[in-house]
Amino acid sequence: MTPELSIIIVSHNARHWLGQCLGSLRAHAEVAAEIIVVENCSDDGSGELVRTQFPEVKLICNAQRQGFAANNNTGALASSAPLLLFLNPDTEVLPGSLRAMLGVAALHPECGVFGSRLLDGECGVERSMGRFPTLVSIFLDRLLQYLPPLRPALERFSQRHFCGYEEQREVDWVTGACLWIRRETLEKAGGWDGVNFFMYYEDVDLCYRARQAGYKVRYVAQSELFHYHNKAPVKPGQRKTWMRQSQSVFMRKHYGPLRGRLYPLLLRLFDRVSR
Repeated sequence: MTPELSIIIVSHNARHWLGQCLGSLRAHAEVAAEIIVVENCSDDGSGELVRTQFPEVKLICNAQRQGFAANNNTGALASSAPLLLFLNPDTEVLPGSLRAMLGVAALHPECGVFGSRLLDGECGVERSMGRFPTLVSIFLDRLLQYLPPLRPALERFSQRHFCGYEEQREVDWVTGACLWIRRETLEKAGGWDGVNFFMYYEDVDLCYRARQAGYKVRYVAQSELFHYHNKAPVKPGQRKTWMRQSQSVFMRKHYGPLRGRLYPLLLRLFDRVSR
């Protein structure tokens, strides 16, 4: 029988978090889901953990390390459900959250991509949705970090939204830490871009192409997860470098070379002003 949901988890040296994530998914017996773990050349025993403790999970072990987007495509090719959930291993899926999203997806056929409400380890809300990056939205994102009183009036124009996480609404993008997408949407959008993006901004790029293909992106507060955030073994300096590179790639890819060159210059200016 074809499952109603395929859950795809890409993991690299995140054994503890992966085990916790898979354990939380076992509590959702009311959802007919297949779970696929793409094991990205870990050396911490993650693959053995899945084999011995979660035999119901389909395990794919890479021969060589790949980027997040490329691994998501690998998992998607091995899946079969009409709706896919791309999930980070450092997440914990709360009871009822899968069924809540499935219900919303059934009510909104015009939407191709969905995002859940994410909480950090202290139950604070993660900024997990926003507008596509432009010079204006990037500027507002930085400005509103230092001027909170302006957020209610201007946050909807910011690259990452500050408010509105209690309501269901249409947005430009949702984070790849917990990104739901219809199979037909993923196919029409051309899949994840594993050529231009190694890590970061591939989620924004996918949402951009999904919207170009005619689908809406919806944030759903009723579907709730914990995201313990940045638990992958990546050094902060490397994370920042990849983020900056991927942001510039997005700008060049979708807005042209001029804005692709302006973007890094703007970021350097922001950094100097905020010191």
